[in-house]
Amino acid sequence: MSDNTVLVEMLNNVAQINCRGNAQTPAFKDAIESVLEQSLPTQPNTVSFGNYRLCWLGPDEWLLLVPGDDAAPLLVKLEAALSEQTVALNDVSGGQVVLRMSGSSVVDLLAKGCPLDFHESRFPSGSCAQSSLGKAGALFLRADSGQSFDVVVRRSFLEYLLAWLRRAGAEFNIELR
Repeated sequence: MSDNTVLVEMLNNVAQINCRGNAQTPAFKDAIESVLEQSLPTQPNTVSFGNYRLCWLGPDEWLLLVPGDDAAPLLVKLEAALSEQTVALNDVSGGQVVLRMSGSSVVDLLAKGCPLDFHESRFPSGSCAQSSLGKAGALFLRADSGQSFDVVVRRSFLEYLLAWLRRAGAEFNIELR
């Protein structure tokens, strides 16, 4: 991989569960944390790491990223633990894809189509934010301190986004996997 290569990989075995509920209700927070065995992020634009990746999307909404095979049994456990509460749990895996974008030029490429500041001082490891890339709505997640981002985008925008990445990244060596 050359110095300016940006690697774009589709993560095929990542399922996504959208969780809606009131984090101010101790029973909700306790149930989520008990089932997942990790904390529920309540600070805006943060991610909880543990067995899974749990991304804060809003005051009452989170996106849970899990290995594909874990989604169905985990959803059953969450539904059971939260059965007495007003919540919404939905497997949204069929409608969204996760792209891992990495390389020394990935921040420069993302800057061409996204208004977020991805400099590590503004968007450190453990951050997530919703914005757009090109004209596609996306969730950006920085899992480590390196030059790697996971980008969650609607499946219906995938072909458009890949074409946009090729055009916008013409000065870079875009490697799609």
